[in-house]
Parts: sequence; structure tokens; C-alpha cells
Amino acid sequence: MRPFFHRSPSLRRAGTAVCICLLALPSMVMGSEITTTAGDEVGEIKDFSQLGIELVDGEARLSLEEAVSAALRRNLSLIVERYRRSQTIQGIEEAMGIYDLNLGADSTYSENTTPTSSTLEEALVLDTDNISANVNLSQLTSYGGVASLAFNNSRFSSSNLAVSPNPQFSVTFGLQFDQPLLRNFGRTVTDQSILIARTNTAISREDFQGQVEGIIQQVADTYWQLVEAREQLTVAQESLTLAQDLHEMNKIQVEVGTMAPLETVQSEAGVATREEDIIRRQAAVEDSADALRQLVNLDRVELWDIGILPVTTPEIEHHAIDVAEAIDVALENRPDVRSQRLLINNRELEAKVAHNQKKPRLDLRATYGLNAVDGDGFDQQGNPVSRGYTDALQQIIDIDFDGWSLGVTFAYPLQNRVAKARATRADLALEQVDVELRNLEQQVVAEVRRTARAVETAAKQIESAKVSSRLARENLNAEQKRYENGLSTSFQVLEIQEDLSQARSREVSAVIAYRRALTDYQRSVGQLLDAYSVELAADDGEE
Repeated sequence: MRPFFHRSPSLRRAGTAVCICLLALPSMVMGSEITTTAGDEVGEIKDFSQLGIELVDGEARLSLEEAVSAALRRNLSLIVERYRRSQTIQGIEEAMGIYDLNLGADSTYSENTTPTSSTLEEALVLDTDNISANVNLSQLTSYGGVASLAFNNSRFSSSNLAVSPNPQFSVTFGLQFDQPLLRNFGRTVTDQSILIARTNTAISREDFQGQVEGIIQQVADTYWQLVEAREQLTVAQESLTLAQDLHEMNKIQVEVGTMAPLETVQSEAGVATREEDIIRRQAAVEDSADALRQLVNLDRVELWDIGILPVTTPEIEHHAIDVAEAIDVALENRPDVRSQRLLINNRELEAKVAHNQKKPRLDLRATYGLNAVDGDGFDQQGNPVSRGYTDALQQIIDIDFDGWSLGVTFAYPLQNRVAKARATRADLALEQVDVELRNLEQQVVAEVRRTARAVETAAKQIESAKVSSRLARENLNAEQKRYENGLSTSFQVLEIQEDLSQARSREVSAVIAYRRALTDYQRSVGQLLDAYSVELAADDGEE
């Protein structure tokens, strides 16, 4: 696509890459990458030089690129949005927690005293002591299975002489794996929260880009509003000068007796009317400057009192817009369209998981374990033998006693209404966001056509306003000659002066309307960041 306006040499020189660093609290500048915190960005600015803005004759010389750069670094709305974005990014790390290795441990000690129930126990009271210490690890696998390892230890002693060995040391070391085979099986189900978190982060990025584009458009519109206000003030001052010159001429002619005093009253009224217009224009300049100061977040009163001199001139070279190509570009680049497509990915994932939940529950469980028991007792000849915990542990190491099991568990609610209803709701939600995307795409098409038409209309209005301004000046020159020859009146000259002022005002408004329409068009096709050489940098934790 051809460029839609000609950039001045200063704009081309300033068109370096701008990185918006979306780190924990990133900052934004044109042509460089900053890693300072948001707190630094909103800190007190004591001088315009800290923003890279030059002061000349008590005014801050501010280009459009400098205004955009300062706003991207310091605008409070954008800083708040960066906080939200950083929080969203942490959602990925949070979701990854399902794969954390879980370590558990427990230990108990118990003593029990019970009356004897057998004469063989040779005691009226039976005392038992039990100590246990257990450790276990578990890990979720990507297909929904859970692998666990358990290491259990216990010591049991009793006053019952018939118990052997006594004390008794028991050690078990077991592996267990539980795997869903139907419901909850597969990576899609297991990783649902992670996949959604990643998609939400991508959506957050698109939303952030939309916020950045909004700030750039606000700054550009406000900047051109300030340019227009100052130009309109210049037009009003020129009109006042014309009225003052006419009034001075009238006063001279009245003094020499070649003109009636009434003519000076008319010309003086014209001067007063133009002075009143200048007062309004001056207020409009300050209103626009304050709006720009707010967007840039100037937080010292002294800086608000310094005038802002916009130095970027509005270029009006125009190239025709290929609307069909512009629509294709918009549907590809618009952050709101991309965000809606990402939302469809989430709904598709949720629908898949919901349909998986309609399946019966069929789980496989496999176990393998090592067992050991040892302690003080008697050998086969009846001789006492003293053995302890290490002897039981050695049986585990030597794999003296082991065992395994394999089993399945089945469960299925006969009506299964909960899962069926959730699957239906998920399908409806998917259909809804798909329709919303088609609706959004239609809105984008209409918006691109409208903004492209606005650019073309504004370009034509510029040419028409120039012609009107030229003809109004020629008419004024002719009327002044008629006035000098006594063929016209002050009232007629003042009216034609006003016509020229209005024509010049329309010309200024047309040029600024073109630049604002061009900015609106660039945003509608998703090219506003490219137009201002702004690039979104990747985040830590973002893929």
C-alpha cells in the first residue's frame, strides 16, 4: 500500500523504532528500550529537558513525535494498563503450578493402654507404642495421570509377649500411577488452564496495543488541535491588523475632512469585534495546551505555565487510498479483531474440555511396592535375636519382598445432565463469539470505509478552502481599491475582510481536519503504531 501522506524531513529523522517495554513496570520511549520502573516514569519532572524538549524564548518547542514519546512514557492511563498487563502475565506462571512436584510428610506418635483379653498375654494391662514417619512425592503428568511415590516407616512395640518381633519395624516403598482413560484424559484437558492463561495474555497484549493506539491518537488529535488553535489565533490577529489599518486610514481622512466621522465608528466597531475574537482564540490555545500537558503528565505547576510551541507542520500531500486493500489490512492488523479471534480459541478449548466431561470415568491404577518387617525376636532354634530399623531397610534395598497390582475404576452418571448441559453451553458460547467476530468484522469494514472517505473528503476540502481563501483575498484587494476611490464604504470593506478571515479559518481547519482524519484512518486499519514507529516489546514470561 502506498503511503497516505508525505512526512517532513524532521519526521523521517525522528522515525526511529520505539519500544514499549512490557516488563514488570516498563516504560516507553521512541528509538530506545528502557527498563526503568513505572514509578520512575511518573516521578516529578522539574524541567522540559528531562523529556528531551527544548526551551526557546520561554516556550517549549514540541514536535508531534516528542509529544507521543513523552505520553507513551508518562501517561497515567497507560501506566495503569501496564500494571494490569503485568498481572495477566503472571497468570501463566500461576497456571503452570499444576505441574509442581508436591512433597508431603507426616509423623505420628501414639501410646495406648488396654485391658488384656487373653490369658496368653500374661499381663492384666496391655501397653502399645506406635511411631510413624512417612514421606511422599506426587507429580501430575501431561495426559492427566498422577504418579506418586511413598516411603513409609513405623515402629510398633507392645507389652504382649506373644508379639514377635517386638519392637517391630515396618518399612514400605511404593510407586503408584493413576491414569484417566476416558474422562480427563489428554493434554487438552490437563493443560486447559495453562492454554487459557496464555491466550488471555495474548488477548491482554492486543488490548494493551489498543490502549497504546488510543493514547497516540489522543496525543495526535490534541497536538493538531493546538496547532489549529494557534493558527486560528494568527488568522484572527491578521484580521485585527486589517481592521486597525482601515481604522487608522479612516481617522486620517476624517481629520483632513474627506470622510464623514460615521466611518470611523464603523471601523472602530470592526476592531473591537476582532479583539473579542482574539480573546476567545487565546483561551482556545491554552485549553488545547492544557489537554496536551495532561496527556504527557506534567505534574509541576511551573511546567504548566510554560507555553508549548508545536513545531511539526501539517503536511497535506495526499495519495489515493485503495479501500479494498485497506480493509484486508485492517482485518489482519486490528488488535480488537485479533483479540476476538483469540477469544474464539479459548471458547473452542472450553468446548473440547466440556465434551470430554461427557465421557464415562474409567481410570487405571497400577502399583508396585517393596515391603519389609524386622525387629527383636527369635530365630528358628528359639534363640533371641536383636534386629532393628536398618535391618528392615536392608530388606527394601535388597528387594526381598515386593508386590504389584493393576486395576480399573468405572463410574458414569446415567443421565449425565450436568456434563451434557455444560457441553451445550460451551457450544453456544463458541457460536456466540463467532457471530461477534463476524459482527466486529462488519464494523471494521464500515469504519475503514468511513475513515478512508473522511481522508478523501478532507483532502478535497483543502483544495476548495485554498481557492476560497485566494478569491477572498483578491476580492478584498479589489474592494480596498474601490474604497480608496470613494466607491465603497468602511462597512463593506469590513464585511469582505471578515469573509477573508473566515476563508483563511476554513483553510486552517481543513488542513488540520485532514491530519486528524488521517490519524483516525491509520488507527482504523491498525497501522497507527507503524506510522509513529512504535513497537511492542515481548514480556518476561510471555511466549
